[in-house]
Amino acid sequence: MTQSTRFRLPVLLLLVGAVLLWIASRMVWLDVVAFNDQSGEARRSLTGAEWQPALVPLALGALAAVAAVALVRGTGARAVGAVITLLGLATGALLASTVGGVDESRVHSAVTSEEELGSTNAGPGTADAQAVPEWSEITEISTRSPGPAFTGAGALALVAAGVIPMIWPTRKVRRDDRYVTPAARREATEPGEVTADNGRDLWQELDDGRDPTG
Repeated sequence: MTQSTRFRLPVLLLLVGAVLLWIASRMVWLDVVAFNDQSGEARRSLTGAEWQPALVPLALGALAAVAAVALVRGTGARAVGAVITLLGLATGALLASTVGGVDESRVHSAVTSEEELGSTNAGPGTADAQAVPEWSEITEISTRSPGPAFTGAGALALVAAGVIPMIWPTRKVRRDDRYVTPAARREATEPGEVTADNGRDLWQELDDGRDPTG
């Protein structure tokens, strides 16, 4: 794998993963129907950010990792790759907790919250926003698959972005010999060693009017 690929591929995967997680946070994950004897039936849709608040921080973490991949080289790149891999695994664990089943009590807490999560536009006889009372009973929960699917794809992208620098870390940038002075080259050369660069340096210094033996 070339040096440029070692750098560009993880960055691309991190950006893709961040975008996928952000999209997943904006999509509807759950449709909930609640009922109480006073206001009747109320319907509520929970987005990914509402149902899994960690999605947005994970997306921001993926974006922050782009800077780390761009700046760190060598052994440090392996450490950065390990952190990114853990980020991807955490995203996968988040998805697994959702796929494993929906906690009805948690859904009830989300839709009956006094904050924004508890608002709904499904009060009987009105189109205005209305809070779902805490004594409401959850009568129906239906899940939507696109949000979890985007989350799974984002998790895979993050894991891949972390594995690449762990296996193929970017090398440290070496000083370009074109910017090394002839005197520095001679000092780096073993005594008695003759190289093509030595010959060129001698002629260059003679052309410049300097004593190459000095």
